[in-house]
Order: sequence, then C-alpha cells, then structure tokens
Amino acid sequence: MKLTPKTPNIDHIDLKLISALIALIEERSTTLAAQRLHLAQSTVSGTLARLREIFDDELLVRQGRELVPTARAEELLEAVRPHYDGLAAALGEVSAFDPAEDARVFTLGCTDAFALAALPRLTQSLRQTAPYCDLSVRVGDYLTLPAMLSSGDVSTVAGYLRDEAGATAKTRTLRNAPWVVLRNADAPVIDGTDDFCARPHALVTPMGDLSGFVDDQLASIDKDRRIVIGLSSFALILPTLPGTDLITTVPDFVANALMRHANFAVDPCPVAVPPVKNALTWSATAHRNPAEIWFRDTVTKAFDEA
Repeated sequence: MKLTPKTPNIDHIDLKLISALIALIEERSTTLAAQRLHLAQSTVSGTLARLREIFDDELLVRQGRELVPTARAEELLEAVRPHYDGLAAALGEVSAFDPAEDARVFTLGCTDAFALAALPRLTQSLRQTAPYCDLSVRVGDYLTLPAMLSSGDVSTVAGYLRDEAGATAKTRTLRNAPWVVLRNADAPVIDGTDDFCARPHALVTPMGDLSGFVDDQLASIDKDRRIVIGLSSFALILPTLPGTDLITTVPDFVANALMRHANFAVDPCPVAVPPVKNALTWSATAHRNPAEIWFRDTVTKAFDEA
C-alpha cells in the first residue's frame, strides 16, 4: 500500500525556511548551505531538523561524506525553486545585493557566439567586482535555450533566440549585429558577390549543416557557393580556418573575438542579409531580484565591450 506523505501546515513555513530548504538540497551540505545563507552551521542544522519535522521526511540522508536528497526533497525542489525568487522579491524578502560581499551562484544560458565574444570580459568583471559569486554557464542555441529558461535551469539567456523565449519572459535587445566575411589575413580581399561565391566556405549552424540562410539569399539571385565544411560552433573556426583558403560568414562581434586569437581579417558581406538580433532574456521570477538585475547589467556591459 502506498503511503501518502503528511501534508505540512503551511502556517509553519516562511520564506526563510524555503530558502534554507533550497540551499540544503542544492548544496547537499549543512556547511555549504550555511555559507550560502550567511548563517552558523548549527543554525542550519537546526533548520534542517525543523524542516524534517514539518515535511515528515528525512529530506537529506547521509551517504559517505555527502547528504543525498530523498525523493520527497527532489519533488519539493522541483516544485518550489522556479517560483522562489519571484515570490521573495514580491514580498520584499530579497535584500539589496552587494557584489563585493555577497555570495551567490548566477546561471547563464547563451549561444556559443555570445560566449566566444563576451565570456572573457564577463569572467574578468565577476572576479574583480563579485569575488564571492560563482557563474554556471550552459551553451545552447535558439532551439534549446528557451527550454533552459522555462525549466528554471538558468535565470538568464543571451544571444540569438528567434522569438521563442515565452510570453512571460522579459527581453532586452543587446545588438543587431551585421554579418561580415572572415578570412585569413594573407588571403585576397573579397571582391564582390562573384568572388564570394567562387571561394570555398565554412558554415556554422547548430547542426553543422551544409546550407544556410545566405544560400537562400544567393538562390534568389540565381547564384550559389560551395560549402566544404559545416561546423556546429563558432569556436571551431579557430582550429579550422588558419592555413586554408576557406572563408566564413559570421556576426561582426564573433569576427572581432576570433581576430584576437588568430591572424584573420574581415570584409563586408557582399550578400544582402539582415543583421542578427542578439538579446538578453530572463525569467519573470528573476525580474525584480536585485542580484539578478545587477547580473543582467554586468552581462550587458560585457557584451557591449566585446
């Protein structure tokens, strides 16, 4: 016979208890949870005992040196975590954020183009201005990033998303980036559309395809090109292009980032293609959180300086 867990009395639960519950389950350690919550370990241990009584479940059981969440704890985390930040902000429980002193984990989902351009500056900025904060980065594309945001895996996503972020998400346009042609610096300058079409190309798409939107535009004017290699990441351009006669069409900020690492040069793209919209998008639950507001501004500045 399946036993139904005892329903806790909601009058005995406040946001501080929920905050402790989340920290304990995510950190799997009373010591680490105490550091995250800026509390004494004995206080957090006492809170865990109270949570166990409220939910009539061990919540965390020791396996070796680690506290492992029970099935009930995993269910609670999945149900509570996506809503906690927004609820805390709405009720005024989220205090002002001091990047120089506060400890926090920020979660960012981004395209590899955005990571290539902005992540070096973002990392430097966090180390200099928020030394106790950590950053978890997950790279995806317009197909996978919206799901990361809606599931709560990340609080913020950056890069090209099409229009699939969800109705409740908040968005800030970062840059409408023009496309440029990247080549080795010792290769001839691109001399018009015919020369562009005559050169061998590398193409970057999420799936490493051998055809893309530039090819659609070329077809509309009865032209084509040969793509000799399809890549699934802009970062793969670095080990691929040097020493070859290949060219590739990339957003201007990607070209700027790549030219810091290799002897590349850029030419204007001779094919009329619209700029690519790069945006910062975040969940509604993180909209008013002071720490998340600071983080979004820091990400924006890092991309502006890329």
